Amino acid sequence: MSTIRIAVLGDKNVGKSAVTVRFLTKRFIGEYNSDQDLIYRSRIRQEDTQSDIEILDTCSRREDHSPSESHVQWADGFIIVYDLCSKDTFEYAKRTVESLHRMKSPFILPTLLIGNKLDLTHRRTVDVTEGHEVALEYGCQFYEVSAAETFKPINVAYQGLLRDAKVTQQQRSSILRRRRSSLMTVSKKLGSIFGKKENENEKKRTLCDTLPDFALSF
Repeated sequence: MSTIRIAVLGDKNVGKSAVTVRFLTKRFIGEYNSDQDLIYRSRIRQEDTQSDIEILDTCSRREDHSPSESHVQWADGFIIVYDLCSKDTFEYAKRTVESLHRMKSPFILPTLLIGNKLDLTHRRTVDVTEGHEVALEYGCQFYEVSAAETFKPINVAYQGLLRDAKVTQQQRSSILRRRRSSLMTVSKKLGSIFGKKENENEKKRTLCDTLPDFALSF
């Protein structure tokens, strides 16, 4: 059973950890150490199967808002979180989605955009239509949630992304298997060709070695 890996990105103090922990434990914890990346490991049930998951809760360090190449190589999907009460964090999230979209990859990595702190909607500065526009432009899922208040919308959002990430993971594995099979086939063909040439060369060397003895016998 392969592990599904998800990287959670976003600006500082948007609730990346709170949203993730709410999904994993159904509990809300408001204070976290955001100075280092953390990996949460768990096992979840989806339909009739169980899946091991790893969720990388990243701290915000990159000034260009782009995920690192190592994140893209590691993850099967991405979650980008912003605070709907902060326009700056939305712009950060938007640029992150744009960066993911521009990165050259043979796979379309599933992406989920989350606007957190819906319980503070009276203080919102980011309209819901803005989130929908980004989602439509870049083909990602979009939800507004409240880590402080509810579990169900977060669960629906994460489960949807995990399903898509599992499909992407299977596609990756299938493509890699086909590549390995093709390489083995090519290797065998080359081995056969060079093997024949080596045998022909060996026969020529053997014939040359026997020629002097053959001449002396006459």
